[in-house]
Amino acid sequence: MDTSDKSIEYDKTFVKRPKEKKNHLASRVNKFQEIVNQSGAPPSAYQADLAHRGHEVQEYILEEMKQLCQVIQTNGQRQEDGTTMISFGDIFEIFSNISDKLVGILLKARKHGYLKFQGEILLQNRDENAIIQLIRLP
Repeated sequence: MDTSDKSIEYDKTFVKRPKEKKNHLASRVNKFQEIVNQSGAPPSAYQADLAHRGHEVQEYILEEMKQLCQVIQTNGQRQEDGTTMISFGDIFEIFSNISDKLVGILLKARKHGYLKFQGEILLQNRDENAIIQLIRLP
């Protein structure tokens, strides 16, 4: 008798599994829940307030970028290709009187495609001669 081909057979009726407890209320839905499921829950006041603040912040940042681009256009040197260039040292002196968030606004403006400059971030003493190029106005 070959034992490798044999499988152990047993009576499955003797193996008892514990029964799962059923929650009879889980399948019930109250009337309010039916209305919410059909129409969707209204946004909470907190979510609406956050959305409103988010729009205000975006508008504020856009205004700061517009102001920065206007300062560059006014004080920079116009190039033949239609762009305007200014050094970081010059824009730092001019714009630091207007806003203390120059580096952050420069990064945002570059991300949106309004400016071009070399490097990841411009620092006051290190990058005085770095050239900032205004590509287009917001």
